[in-house]
Amino acid sequence: MSFDKPWGNYLLDAIVETRAPESISFWPQTLAWQLIFILIVISALKKGYRSWKNYQDNAYRREALAWLALCSLSNEGDVRQLPTLLRKTAILANDLCRHNENSTTKSALAIEQRHEINKLTGHSWATWLDKHCLKTQFSQKTVIISASSRTNEELLTQLAYLPKLELSDEHFIEALKQLYLQIELWIKYHNLSDESQQENLGVQT
Repeated sequence: MSFDKPWGNYLLDAIVETRAPESISFWPQTLAWQLIFILIVISALKKGYRSWKNYQDNAYRREALAWLALCSLSNEGDVRQLPTLLRKTAILANDLCRHNENSTTKSALAIEQRHEINKLTGHSWATWLDKHCLKTQFSQKTVIISASSRTNEELLTQLAYLPKLELSDEHFIEALKQLYLQIELWIKYHNLSDESQQENLGVQT
C-alpha cells in the first residue's frame, strides 16, 4: 500500500515557504549617522584612556592609603612614620605632576620643587599642605586641652622627634586620630597641578 501524497495537511502543499531575512547590520546606513557613530566611538575610547591613565597616575595614592590603613596608632614605630609618609606622598605627587607636563624645563622645575618640599618645616610645611588640599586643616590652630595634646601642626612637625609618645593618654591619642584623618584626606584629595584647586579631584581605586 502506498500514498500518492506525503503525509500531512494537503492544504499546505501550495504554500511557498518565505525566505528568512538576512542578518541586520548595526552599521549606520547614512553618512551622517556613520560620522556620529565614529565620533561616539572616539569619545568613548578617549574617556576610557583618561580613566586608565588617571588610575595609573594615582597608584602612589593607593599605596600610601594602603600603608596608612595598616598603621596602628598603638604602635610607636608606625606612629612616628606618619610625617614621613606624608612627605614622601607630597614629593611623589610633585614629581608625577611635573612629569605629566612633559617638558625639559618643567622636569628641572620638578627637581627644584622637590628640594623646596624637603626643606619645608613647621608652619610653612603645614601651610603648604593646606594650600594644595582644600579639605585639610594642618595649619589651623586648635585649643590645647592638656599638656599631652597637640595641634595637627605640632604633631606633624614634632612627632618623629618627641622623646616619648604618650600612647596611653586619651588626649594624645585623640590628637593622633585627628592627624591621621588629616593625612588621609590630604593623600586622597591633594592637587598640585592647579593652584586654583579642584575639589572634585581624588583617588580612584
